Amino acid sequence: MHLFKSNVLLLSMTALACDAFVAPHVPSNAQWLHNSPTHQNSFFGFGLDTKNPTSSSPSSTSNSAKSKALIEKAKDIIYNKSGFYSPFDSDIFSKEFVFRGPIIGPLNKKDYLKTMDAFQVYNAIPDINPNAWGFSIDPQDDNRVWFMVRNSGTFTGRAFLPDSLNYEANGAMIDGCPETFSITFDDDQKMKCLTVGYVADRFSGNTKGQGAAAGIFNAIGLPFPKVGPLLRFAQWFGTEVVDVGLPSYSAKDVPEWWTDKNVGTGGYL
Repeated sequence: MHLFKSNVLLLSMTALACDAFVAPHVPSNAQWLHNSPTHQNSFFGFGLDTKNPTSSSPSSTSNSAKSKALIEKAKDIIYNKSGFYSPFDSDIFSKEFVFRGPIIGPLNKKDYLKTMDAFQVYNAIPDINPNAWGFSIDPQDDNRVWFMVRNSGTFTGRAFLPDSLNYEANGAMIDGCPETFSITFDDDQKMKCLTVGYVADRFSGNTKGQGAAAGIFNAIGLPFPKVGPLLRFAQWFGTEVVDVGLPSYSAKDVPEWWTDKNVGTGGYL
């Protein structure tokens, strides 16, 4: 039984952790983008910074100021306060916070912070860097910031999960693939939702096509289970049957605004 629980623990914990040519008429299906506060902003680094003589209205100026403020806030969070690339700042998280990745989540604020504190990726990989770029406001949600990351770093710090898994540093280098992240803010500009790990090019880097913690584990020689029935079972068993300490998803107290019923790898593949 001890060996069985250890295997479940390993499976569960490793689971953790895109106007240059102006038409005389804007097509109706693009009208929302043309009129959005992000029309002048770069969308994932590929937009145009053209001048619009009508964009100096008070509302446009206000929207632009808000967009810039949220983008700067997102940069600060991802580099300095998220709990993954650095210690977390619990004050920047909304009480209604939800974390979701392709494999892990949804996690509420309590479970997310507990997981980040246990893994302390920034201590295991002291030079970890998201190398983030392309910060843009979602044209359909002006409280949501999208951006890309490409993780890099060297596994030279403390062991991963020293009190359980105790996977020692081996000097492995992380060359991540490009991943899509997003941060959604509430009306008080606290982080309401963080999505991570959605790979844009699975053929680059040395993370075997995986993003977030799964990709890092692959890069440092800790093979990550393939998405499938075994991993789904391990996530369920290690979250709802045997308490392995770190859940793959929050079994309770998920904020009501989050309505998707898939948990863990459910709905991913």
